[in-house]
Amino acid sequence: MQLQQMEESVISRLRNFGHRITSQKRIIIKNILNNPDSTIKEIYYLSKKTAPDLNLSTVYRTIKSLEAVGFLGSRNINFCLSNVWVGGGTGEVV
Repeated sequence: MQLQQMEESVISRLRNFGHRITSQKRIIIKNILNNPDSTIKEIYYLSKKTAPDLNLSTVYRTIKSLEAVGFLGSRNINFCLSNVWVGGGTGEVV
């Protein structure tokens, strides 16, 4: 699945669960999809380049929302997208 399709799938699922989709949330989602091995703080700094008024708490809330709808889970500093664990810095599926 391409990143654009994954992004739209994530956003659709969030909407179906009643979550509001803001421009900041879209930026965070895009950065998570483009940087699956990043830490939360790295996602925050990447997102802040595009959205300078972004708060770290917004990143945490977005991640909690993604966990709640089943698109994201955390395992140490790695992210789980669509129930496939990606991590280790090698690009391999764990």
